[in-house]
Amino acid sequence: MKFKNLGKTLRFGIGPRGREREKAAKRKLRDAKFRDDGIWSHEGDIVQRRYASYEAYVEHQASKLEGIRSRLNDTIDEDYQDFLRRFRDCTVLNEAANVLCLGARLGTEVRALHALGIFSVGIDLNPGTDNRHVLPGDFHAVAFPDRSVQAIYTNALDHVFTIEQFMAEVRRLLVPGGHFVVDMVDGYAEGFTPGDFEATAWRDKGVLMDRIASCGGLTRLEVRDLGTLRMEHWMQAVFQSPAD
Repeated sequence: MKFKNLGKTLRFGIGPRGREREKAAKRKLRDAKFRDDGIWSHEGDIVQRRYASYEAYVEHQASKLEGIRSRLNDTIDEDYQDFLRRFRDCTVLNEAANVLCLGARLGTEVRALHALGIFSVGIDLNPGTDNRHVLPGDFHAVAFPDRSVQAIYTNALDHVFTIEQFMAEVRRLLVPGGHFVVDMVDGYAEGFTPGDFEATAWRDKGVLMDRIASCGGLTRLEVRDLGTLRMEHWMQAVFQSPAD
């Protein structure tokens, strides 16, 4: 680790300027990968990472936790407080009898919902071991009955195989009149560049919200600005399924 840090210091320098040079180099590499047609299929306003098969997608996404676990642990307290802030002002989550969190990783959002007195459980391909808040599972094929969930929350739409497949499952799970709450980052035309594990990217948030509504047969109720967390800008959109 010391040699790795020494290499970074020699390459980028020390202090704030060195950190900015390192960030710029990482952004340049991300941009180059995102423009690579061998990695991404750039067709339409919502683009997909190229996978040889659905099984390859599942394996790739499930492998992410081990690479980011240390960072998640380092930021878990900050993330928890941010989820509390996001959820306190979301009326439909506070009024729901149950909330399903899709792509919940370590379950920090589930813990935040519990702290607000809301029954919740998470689903993730790889929630790690001894995770009391998140069940292992594929959010494209959840092992819950039709029309069994009052509200669904996710901030992981950039990790879905396709929006269409994911939203079909959301629609299946929601009770009539149920709510889908999604926190989303900016699109690639708004300044966000996908990294090594994003599987789906959108031109802008408007394109994504239109696709969510059309694929899920949902009505968009409200949108609010969540501000910036660790350099990423977030918005929250609330959708409702048909009454019947």
